[in-house]
Amino acid sequence: MLLRVAVALICVGAITAFDLRLGNLLAKRKANRVCYQHPLDIAFVLDASSSIWAQNFTKAIAFVNSFISPYEIGPNKVRVAVETYADRVYKEDVIQFNDFLTSETLQEEISGLKWHHGSRTETGLGIAFMRDNIMPKARSGLPKICIVITDGKSQDSAKTSAEAKTARDNGIEMFAIGVSESVNKTELQSIAGDPDRVIIVNTYSELEAIKDKLSGKTCKEIPTTTTTTPAPTPAAEECGMDKPTDIYYVFDPAYLGIERVNWVTQFITHTLKADEFAHMRVGVISGSCPSDAGFNLLKYSTLDAVKERIQSYDKPQLIKLIGSLTSAYSSEQGGRGDSRKVAVIFIGGKIDQMAVIKNAQAAKKAGVDVYFADAGNADPGFLDALNEIGFSLARAGAGSRRQALAFVEELCREY
Repeated sequence: MLLRVAVALICVGAITAFDLRLGNLLAKRKANRVCYQHPLDIAFVLDASSSIWAQNFTKAIAFVNSFISPYEIGPNKVRVAVETYADRVYKEDVIQFNDFLTSETLQEEISGLKWHHGSRTETGLGIAFMRDNIMPKARSGLPKICIVITDGKSQDSAKTSAEAKTARDNGIEMFAIGVSESVNKTELQSIAGDPDRVIIVNTYSELEAIKDKLSGKTCKEIPTTTTTTPAPTPAAEECGMDKPTDIYYVFDPAYLGIERVNWVTQFITHTLKADEFAHMRVGVISGSCPSDAGFNLLKYSTLDAVKERIQSYDKPQLIKLIGSLTSAYSSEQGGRGDSRKVAVIFIGGKIDQMAVIKNAQAAKKAGVDVYFADAGNADPGFLDALNEIGFSLARAGAGSRRQALAFVEELCREY
């Protein structure tokens, strides 16, 4: 599917637009709807040591089946791998991504996994096997997720931490679920690399209650067919096909600073890579302009005039940039009258909160769906207040990729 993107750079009122017209949108298709999950590869690493007990191991694999049950399982959809370990990895029971590519056969195979009651808890060994023998079979360009479920401290915490870090460095997003009151929280955090990706419950019976918290699953509508001929795998691109969307990313480099601007560019890049953006038109509203570069020796004749100009550099332009949203979607700026209006506003430190709220409310009143991303150091209370106006992406976590994926999911939820 061809991508149609317009990139607009708005410098506190001055607009320059570049329209890259690479083709027409596909004709709209009307069809039945089914639930669809973004394609991704998930690997479960399950503790099968003697301390688990058979009944708890049964609850663990029941949790895995319950967790994956809402997903569409298939070669071009969600794929699942499972590994069990204790004093060794039980290679004879490993389920690889391509082994069972329907939900029914996969869940049947998971239900048949054995509890080997191993004498040791070699979590580091289990993570290393997942990284070196399971994830290399994952699909390139898609999220790679590993969920480790264990009831205690591994035999070698340093090795567990090191193997998990190597996995994360290889692009695998690690989650750790600890089961028991005495679980080693420090070790779980060393596995996940982020406290937000750690979940602790007291018993295996409580696993089911955390399913939604862990999955953060989304269900969006996509076309399928009513004929008996097998339909091609629906594409994530269907998001917005019936209602194309115009999106502005709003940020002030002077307010955020270089490091946070890099965070913003990563966020934007993650969203532009998503197939869902095939029907989107994208623009940037930024306070960074060539005219802000400075002034020559003849520009000002008094020191007071120079001081006034210098002081302007120290004032965040974000409030003005948000204010420009009320007119940024006009046809002159590349807006399409029948398109949904969306803006992502990047917050990253101290600012006039009431002014931001006022201008964001004005944008919402003008029909703009507003999302707020935390590029770092944003006031949590302020983000909570902004969530009353739009949607705070910070709830997804601190990382640019996590918030970008949350944006795409929320953006496409109604489709």
